[in-house]
Amino acid sequence: MEHKPVMLEHAIERRLLFHEADPAGIAQFHQLFAWMQEAEQSLFRSLGLPLKEYWASGGKRKLGWAKHHASLDFLRPILVDEKVKLRLRLRRMTERTLAFDVVIEGEGEIKARGKLRTICIQGREDSFKAVPIPKIVREKLMLLEKETKKKDR
Repeated sequence: MEHKPVMLEHAIERRLLFHEADPAGIAQFHQLFAWMQEAEQSLFRSLGLPLKEYWASGGKRKLGWAKHHASLDFLRPILVDEKVKLRLRLRRMTERTLAFDVVIEGEGEIKARGKLRTICIQGREDSFKAVPIPKIVREKLMLLEKETKKKDR
């Protein structure tokens, strides 16, 4: 079940905290991956569904979102206390996966860009399997896409 390309965007703003930086005051590269996950969780939260039910393997649905692929090109340094905006653009949704383009901007320039692909999974610890994205999640994402397009007009 292949779906048309989706162009939904979700953004978070944050500042680089001291503990996220190296001794020179520059963002540690791995921290940007944690920010991607933070933005993804913020997107899911914006759908208005209980995170513990749809995004936690310990919830009653035993769903999770496994990272299948994550990449980032670090283009410019991000300094301690610098405010940045991390944008997730949902580029594609298949039956079981979400594919995002990622852009991190600050001070009027692109600091990093990359990709994130996540797979909807179900199960516990050693017995996860890929499953279709729940219909309600798919519908909420499509609704957000329509709202995004209205704002862009």
